[in-house]
Amino acid sequence: MVSSRENPQQVRAKERVDLVIKAAQEIMAERGYSGLSLSAVCDRANIKQTSIYRYWPNQSALLVTLISFFEEEYQARIKLLEEVAFDKPWQEVQKILLQGLADYCLDNPWVFSGLAAVRADVGVAKRHEQTLDFFATRYAHLLKIGGFAVRGEEEARVSRTYVLIIDSFMFAIGRADGAEKVIEGVINDYLEVIVSYLEPKMQANEK
Repeated sequence: MVSSRENPQQVRAKERVDLVIKAAQEIMAERGYSGLSLSAVCDRANIKQTSIYRYWPNQSALLVTLISFFEEEYQARIKLLEEVAFDKPWQEVQKILLQGLADYCLDNPWVFSGLAAVRADVGVAKRHEQTLDFFATRYAHLLKIGGFAVRGEEEARVSRTYVLIIDSFMFAIGRADGAEKVIEGVINDYLEVIVSYLEPKMQANEK
């Protein structure tokens, strides 16, 4: 019988990865992407530089890891939102989605620096495109629960545009710098944009 228990070396490796991710997030929140150096991460995480270079040769590789972390964490949140979506009008689900994203960005200030970085670092641009495609697929399923009526190439196009709006929304939340009134205005403005964009593409499906 094969044991599924992790060996000590695997545990140490996972702990090291967790330390690096936490340190990178803290540095991004404090100094922005320009301050995300491997040496700074090693100092913050209290690990040797030889340990980090094995997995992350540069800051772009670190940012890619943070993007993957965000994907995994937020996919779980989308699944929870899908459960709610069966019992609420799709417009209300969109407001819940925007509020949840705003809260996430406020709780994770590194996200704003990450969004700025993927717009500037050509080395991460392809990975960002993959993330947009990933969430376009995930959110398309959420929209279908609410009555999303388009299929095929149009579905892919609409979903992609929708995700670009969401991406812009998260960037706008970061620029709000925690100002409550500004954030409330951003949520309301983007909700209006999203509802106007999606409404012609949704079936009448009042809950």
